[in-house]
Amino acid sequence: MKWHFLGGADTVTGSRHVLETDRTKLLFDCGLFQGRRKEANEINRNLGFDPAEIAAMVLSHAHIDHCGNIPTLAQKGYRNPIHATSATADLLPIMLHDSAHIQEADAAYLNQKTNRQGLDPIVPLYTTADADAALQLVQPHQYETPVDLPGGVRLVHVDAGHILGAALARLEIPRPGRSPLRVGLVFDLGRYNLPLLNDPVQIKDVDIVISESTYGNRHHDNALNEENDLRTAVNRALDRGGKVLIPTFALGRAQEIVYLLAQLRAEKAIPDVPVYLDSPMAQAISRVFEKSKAYLDDEYRDLRGQVGSIMTAKWLHFTESVDDSKAVTNSDKPAIVLAASGMCEHGRILHHLKHGIENEQNLILLVGYQAVHTLGRRLQEKQPKVRIFGDEFAVKAEIDTLHAFSAHADRTELYRYIRAAKPSRVFLVHGEQDQRESFADLLRDQLKLDVHLPANGEVVDFD
Repeated sequence: MKWHFLGGADTVTGSRHVLETDRTKLLFDCGLFQGRRKEANEINRNLGFDPAEIAAMVLSHAHIDHCGNIPTLAQKGYRNPIHATSATADLLPIMLHDSAHIQEADAAYLNQKTNRQGLDPIVPLYTTADADAALQLVQPHQYETPVDLPGGVRLVHVDAGHILGAALARLEIPRPGRSPLRVGLVFDLGRYNLPLLNDPVQIKDVDIVISESTYGNRHHDNALNEENDLRTAVNRALDRGGKVLIPTFALGRAQEIVYLLAQLRAEKAIPDVPVYLDSPMAQAISRVFEKSKAYLDDEYRDLRGQVGSIMTAKWLHFTESVDDSKAVTNSDKPAIVLAASGMCEHGRILHHLKHGIENEQNLILLVGYQAVHTLGRRLQEKQPKVRIFGDEFAVKAEIDTLHAFSAHADRTELYRYIRAAKPSRVFLVHGEQDQRESFADLLRDQLKLDVHLPANGEVVDFD
């Protein structure tokens, strides 16, 4: 019985794992590695296994670093089931079609140069047709429903509390003449008290835990502070007649902000100004949230009972066309604008920043992690000037970061989860090395656990 750590082990992107027994091979996640173009292309094209040998795939959730390379799997001939929760299954067409469009558009752009230079054409990693082929393989199911996988492996998905439909997995792997090996897969653990989502469900009494460690050495502000922090920031900008520009991730964070704004409006805690969701992808995802009420928490259902639709509320304006987006950009009236991308690297938020960053009345409100070398990080660092679309702008708008927002468990939340699972062995993945090492030291010191930090490509014997 072997576990292949093929991707997302010593990084926070490109999650990919294979369980190999004498009876079967199973794939867990098939995420897109995101990084420098040449390195990412090489990693994403080399899956590290023969798809023809994989009997079934299990997907944890619809974030692109966990699902984004599934079309490559289909492209290479995989035709067996892909197991996921029903909410994840509803999100996948949005995520994979968008990713395929990006792959095709990038290849077309690069081929303008290769054609002029007489070089071989760039072939996209995968196409929309590959995404469609993969989507035909998805088999949805509900939380807590046992799924019998090939080789006698039993899977139960439970709520991860991370994003809509995200799941943690409890596996029982048969061992001849012995009790089954119990493995808990914690790819990605959410937080307690997050808006919209139920709290993570605790997996208990397992032999092995394979856990993310994204924030293995960091602590978040209390999630219960999100509403108050958002209220304070929004009112500060609107009171001086400015706009609130919120760069946001299309899946999860955008819907979380919309929900909190609905709460604040219901409480009359913020002015009744227009709210724009300027992201076609976020709009499509919001409609999935609207139809997935069974996956959302009691507080969401209570608020919805009071005010009606939240994700498609009448006060929430969807900017369908580019012209609609330009009209919002050109208006100088107070408003709240949510637009992708969350790190300000692409998307419609760049147009809003270009036109609003030099207005001292405006507020640029960062509500997510800003990676090094991104425009979002430069804004967060309060750099006096930034470049947008190649032009330089003075940063005169107020910049603020709300630190309570995160869909990932922090150091304490991860520690408590693993402690309650009571494993004897732990493998830490999906984390930068300094985060993994710090968290491993904590688990060894406090819980006396056998903790491993596998590298990408490493194979471990579980038997």
